[in-house]
Amino acid sequence: MGDILRRAHVISRSRFVPDDRTLRPGIVFNSPVESSHGAPRPRGIGANMYELRGIHVLPSEERRVASILQRMGQSLVDAGVRNPFHVSFSGGTTPGDKQLVRMTWTSEKIESTFPGGRETPAEDTAMMTLRNELTADTWVELNELMNDDKMVDE
Repeated sequence: MGDILRRAHVISRSRFVPDDRTLRPGIVFNSPVESSHGAPRPRGIGANMYELRGIHVLPSEERRVASILQRMGQSLVDAGVRNPFHVSFSGGTTPGDKQLVRMTWTSEKIESTFPGGRETPAEDTAMMTLRNELTADTWVELNELMNDDKMVDE
C-alpha cells in the first residue's frame, strides 16, 4: 500500500497538497493550552501539565487507524505507561479537515512510552506496523497546559 501513496506538503498543520513523491509514515503530537477558568477540563487532567495529541493524516483509512490507535492506547494504559486517552477521527462526515485521526492524553511530563527495560508486546509491534502502512504523514507538537499556578496578573 505504501507504494501507491503520494508525498504531501503539510499546510496549516492539517491540510496537505499531494505531489508525485512517495509519502513516509511517522507519528504526530499536539498539545493545546487548557484554561482552568470556566472551561471544562477533559477527564483525567487534574494536576497534569501537558496534553499530547497524535494527529495522523491518512489516505481514507480514518476509522481503521482510529481502531488501531484505540487498541494501542488501551494496551499502554493497561501496562501503566499512559494515562487515560481518547481517539477521534474526521473522515469528511463532520466539518473541518478530512483524513485526520487524533489520539489525545495528558501527562505530568513528556516521556517515552518505552521507559527503561519495557519490552513492546508483539501485538503492539504488529499494530504499529499496520498503522504506519495506513499513515500518510505525521509531525510532533508539544505545548504546556495552562493552570492556576501559571496565571499572570493583567
